[in-house]
Amino acid sequence: MKQVHVLNHTHWDREWYESFESFRFKLTEGLRYVVNRLEAGQFENFFLDGQTVVLDDYKEIVSAEEYEVLVRLIREGKIEVGPWYLLADEFLVAGEALIQNLKIGTKMARELGSKHDIGYLPDTFGHIGQMPQLLEQFGIDHAILWRGAVSDHFENEWLAPNGSSVKTFVLPLFEGYYQTFLKHQSFKEELADYLERNDPYVKSGHYLVMNGADHTFTAPDLKDRLDTIDLPIRQSLMSDYLEAVADYTPTKTIHGEQRDPSKIFILPGVLSTRTYLKRDNQLVEDEALNTLGFLDAFLGTESRNDAFREYVWKLILQNQPHDSICGCSIDAVHDEMETRTARALAAMRQFEQTQLDWHYPAPYLDETFNNQLVVISTVPYKRILPIETIIRVPKRIDVGGINIRLNGETLSFDLVRRKEKELFLRHILAEPHYEEYVEYDVVFTLPVEGAGSTVCEIELVEPAKKQDDPTNDWIENELVRLEIEDDTLTIADRVSGERHTGQHVFLSSLDAGDTYNYSPPKTDKLTKSRLVGTRIETGPVRQTLHLDYELTVPTGLDPSRLTGTDETVTLSILTKATLYQGDPLIRFETTINNTAKDHKLRVAFKTGTCDRTIADTAFDWNERMTLRDKQFDAKRNEESVMAQAPTYSFVQANDFTLIHRGLQEYEVSTYEGEDVVELTMLRAVGWLSRRDLRTRGNGAGPGFEVPGAQCLRTDTFEYALLLNRQEETETHITSFRRRPIVHQTRATNARQWFSLEGAVFSSVTGVAPNVTDIRVFNPTNESVPVRLMFEQAVQLERVTLAGEVAERIDSEFWMCPKELMTIRVTSEEK
Repeated sequence: MKQVHVLNHTHWDREWYESFESFRFKLTEGLRYVVNRLEAGQFENFFLDGQTVVLDDYKEIVSAEEYEVLVRLIREGKIEVGPWYLLADEFLVAGEALIQNLKIGTKMARELGSKHDIGYLPDTFGHIGQMPQLLEQFGIDHAILWRGAVSDHFENEWLAPNGSSVKTFVLPLFEGYYQTFLKHQSFKEELADYLERNDPYVKSGHYLVMNGADHTFTAPDLKDRLDTIDLPIRQSLMSDYLEAVADYTPTKTIHGEQRDPSKIFILPGVLSTRTYLKRDNQLVEDEALNTLGFLDAFLGTESRNDAFREYVWKLILQNQPHDSICGCSIDAVHDEMETRTARALAAMRQFEQTQLDWHYPAPYLDETFNNQLVVISTVPYKRILPIETIIRVPKRIDVGGINIRLNGETLSFDLVRRKEKELFLRHILAEPHYEEYVEYDVVFTLPVEGAGSTVCEIELVEPAKKQDDPTNDWIENELVRLEIEDDTLTIADRVSGERHTGQHVFLSSLDAGDTYNYSPPKTDKLTKSRLVGTRIETGPVRQTLHLDYELTVPTGLDPSRLTGTDETVTLSILTKATLYQGDPLIRFETTINNTAKDHKLRVAFKTGTCDRTIADTAFDWNERMTLRDKQFDAKRNEESVMAQAPTYSFVQANDFTLIHRGLQEYEVSTYEGEDVVELTMLRAVGWLSRRDLRTRGNGAGPGFEVPGAQCLRTDTFEYALLLNRQEETETHITSFRRRPIVHQTRATNARQWFSLEGAVFSSVTGVAPNVTDIRVFNPTNESVPVRLMFEQAVQLERVTLAGEVAERIDSEFWMCPKELMTIRVTSEEK
């Protein structure tokens, strides 16, 4: 016996082919329509797309009375919202951002009394393997998927790598959640066809009709229409459907990551569309984890800043819906994203400065001198910590130079610049003040044991003798050496003696795709950069090799879009490769002035034959096999399986571990007969969607021109290479992105907080005074011993992501394979 459940919904992208404000006003009219139809009895209920951000958006532009009508309907159980704050991409955002997304969304849903027991993911461009573990730890037992998930059953168990599972409904048809036929004149015939096509998949007897689509709402006379259908059919909320199938146990299991394009496009080109957005997103995520997370907890100010933290996280999350962070919207959308990024960064930087000023005072109206530098390590691993900062000395007491001392010993440092300037000093509890200062830009390194603060003394001394300019054409530290051979970069491992020639080259090929998919033209043109200039900067702590490249490429595609133009343009690419004393990382900073259209630019490292790589997604490290047989010509409504794969922060290829900020697409390919691992630095395209791609057999959105996606701009990207040190990956992938916090002060003491061994560190969050959550994960397929060591007596408990206490643990414990663990730390004082 069939029971048909009609889920009235709309899929609401906040911004996409129109701007946020355009869509928001349409949302207002749409929700007024829903309220009207509910009150008229034609709609019995409505599912508000599994997200709660629409409530914030709606509330800001309607009257309090009108908003309360919507809230009343939610409280009465006629409208359901949550569990997400918004529907984010899963591969392009941090695991911690997904957690904040669920925390905010479930909190809002609970406060309104809405049921929210489903991980609603109907249009995400593929799914991370650890999603069932995240959902399970939030007490969410169900999920619904479409893109990337393929099963011959509608009802499944979705198993995470650690063994967590949720009952999961896999939408089996090409059109997925996009069902509008109940508005059509032929709705009865179309419903019969829909049910027939679902028959092979639905095993419980309960059929789900996703009655809605992108930015559209169902028929105004829905009840009247359904009353004419000679079938058991009802309007159901998502919670009603879950209750109806509660007694059915799925017999089919899907495992881990879901990125299969055989049913519907997963649109993998979005990994590298508008890479500047990915870089900026990771920057604000890193700053939030550093300041709203670690610093707030370390200084013990968490309880007074809860609302501010949520405000900033909401701002960050509003850039993470898939059509936003994926870069596949109109230019106006992405312009606004850059403004949101600037707002979030400004808020967090002022938060950081204010907290530091309160806890490490730096008065400027007396005659004394702030003669200490407090350095806060925000990552709990033992390592060498590079520091770049500015030390300010009042000009009236400056004697021309400084020393930096730690525990009575003078530290080596590089004096990058000494400059006299007038500063405008201000604090809300002190009057603004102008004074002449001398600024010393310095670089030094500190050995740290984990997370905590180190205090250095600043000593005023006579100016040091100016260092001689370097005469060598190479740079090195104790571990690696960089030199130029045959106009290419050679990287030498000074420990093993291995030499890797022909490294760090830039490759460009044509791209006839759109914002969703890379698509090479029939006749491609591959070009390689030329190294045209080098320059050395050396000091006792930091050495930098400046590499100036030129890359000559076609100006774009020719009018046929089958090949490139005969006309060329030469791109300027400037790289700084930097080594620090005692630090194994080779750090690259590359600035690209892109003046070419329709191409894909990568940075490549020779790896030797590479048949498998390891790259990370949220709370997991994934092994991927190299795709050698690349097929680019897809049939209608099909998508080519691409060699490009996602990386959140690193990729390992043989002895090479590449760490990055925002370069979230990589590929192993063969160039000049040798395997190289490539990070995509930019993908320049000019169309939101097209229907003539080789790699995708139909459109993926409106066929709008988006000139901003050509990335005709200057951008800087940061990445690093860790050579022959795979066992140190967990240390460097985090510390590369989480900067130390440095503040000039006086009369303070150092404080070691905690250190970690054996697991990958993710975050620290203050919960309450003297209560902190530390999150770690085990990315391996083996159980691992973990040590979490504190300087003071603490009580440790394992808690779920929802904050429920699971058990007491000791400071030494074991983590299961692929386990994500949150440890609640309670101490007498911080």
